[in-house]
Amino acid sequence: MTLDGMGPGFAVVQDEAAEDERQRDEHASVVMRDVASRRRPRGHVITFANEKGGVGKSTLAFHCAVALAHLEMRVLVIDCDCRQRSLDRLLEARDATARTLKIALPRPRHAVLENQSGALLSQEIERAGAGSDFVLIDLAGHDSPTARRAVAMADTLVTPVNCSPTDLDALGWLNPVSRRFRQAGPFTEVVAALRQERVDRGLAPFDWVVAKNRVRHCEHRMIAAVDHNLATMARHIGFRTISGLSESIAYRELLAFGLTQFDLRLVPEVGAPRSAHLRELRGLIEALRLPQPGRMVPPARAPKADAPVLTQVAENYRKALRDASPARITAPA
Repeated sequence: MTLDGMGPGFAVVQDEAAEDERQRDEHASVVMRDVASRRRPRGHVITFANEKGGVGKSTLAFHCAVALAHLEMRVLVIDCDCRQRSLDRLLEARDATARTLKIALPRPRHAVLENQSGALLSQEIERAGAGSDFVLIDLAGHDSPTARRAVAMADTLVTPVNCSPTDLDALGWLNPVSRRFRQAGPFTEVVAALRQERVDRGLAPFDWVVAKNRVRHCEHRMIAAVDHNLATMARHIGFRTISGLSESIAYRELLAFGLTQFDLRLVPEVGAPRSAHLRELRGLIEALRLPQPGRMVPPARAPKADAPVLTQVAENYRKALRDASPARITAPA
């Protein structure tokens, strides 16, 4: 115990609280000056950010990364949530599926930002992303200096939101009776300040896209309320709204294997992709209005396994994948 009766952990808590306060007080000009002092990534940077958890941010980023890889783009993915590693685990599962089944899955390069700082984020992009057409950054669900710098360097900022009026609080608040805009949320204030700082420096503002995600199409009244609230906020805040991914078992069951609906054509024994979900995925990429790099990468090749994969191991893997496939799950009894 210390002389004042407090344990040594108390000082650590105080230090962490002071650091949190410093982060909140960090002015957008400081962040932009830091970002401007480093080399910009050559590829188009797409940052996925929302301080509210549980909005399907990593899942949306995963599907976007895979869709771009299927379009023969060079894609680098940086997972900035070094605790959860949700996005990186999905891509590791994808690598395992390609190795085990010896199939040519388009695979983005991916890395985890183990140590959090804007400088290390830039270094990791420079190290792993040489020649990338797109750099996708998936942020943890909280404010941090790294998160602010990832937003500041974005060309496209994607903010997924759940299809529920109460889940829009990170963006702002509306009067529940008049449904008029009251004020911006803390996350919006940070984003708006960084975007304005870019404009003040003579740079193009990033394209801020709010993706209405995990939609259940049977909830018509809820969807209508969310659409109204998002339209009201968009007029005051300055983002545009697109459709993300619907809440569907056809997406979820493939995630354990790092697969998407686009991949089912490469694994024909699992089942055919659903045309509705393919349209939804293509619509998502089109709605992002991403640039089309002129150079295309060679087609994906089946990976060479680090060690021979036993026939029985591969068959067990295929069986598990068939059991989890949407075609089997949704088949009538």
